[in-house]
Amino acid sequence: MRKISILILLSFIFISMQAKESLLQHTDILVANGKNVLLLFEKKTCPYCKKFENDIKKNKALHKLLKNNFNVYAIPLDEYHKYKMGDKNPPKKTNTTSLKMRFSIKATPQIIMFDKKWNKIIQIPGYSNPDTMKIFINYIIKGIYKKEDLKKYLIKMGLVN
Repeated sequence: MRKISILILLSFIFISMQAKESLLQHTDILVANGKNVLLLFEKKTCPYCKKFENDIKKNKALHKLLKNNFNVYAIPLDEYHKYKMGDKNPPKKTNTTSLKMRFSIKATPQIIMFDKKWNKIIQIPGYSNPDTMKIFINYIIKGIYKKEDLKKYLIKMGLVN
């Protein structure tokens, strides 16, 4: 009986750890590998960056949408990193400063979403709550961006007037 209790406890701990899994990758190789890509430009002192990371972990619907459809990468702006970006061989070499300039990053968080071919689709300055993020994600994964302007889509979804 004691062995069964221990086994159940260990299973519960393992499942709990899996549920809190962060999809946010901290790596120097940024690839699509058949998925869309989300870059989160962040700083250690940014409370809304932490809030977004927490949303990714705790909001089940958001977590599932991202896990199934995106590779999610953190780009820390308070550290200098060199990156290999893209799926071509060889991948494009870049760094934190170049990415910051390329995408005109002035504040954090800044979220940029790309399709599977690295075409930039959306750049979101600031924090967006999980429900709003799901609307942006669906715009990409359902291919709506190929046939409808983002502003028209956001009006239709009730996010803007």
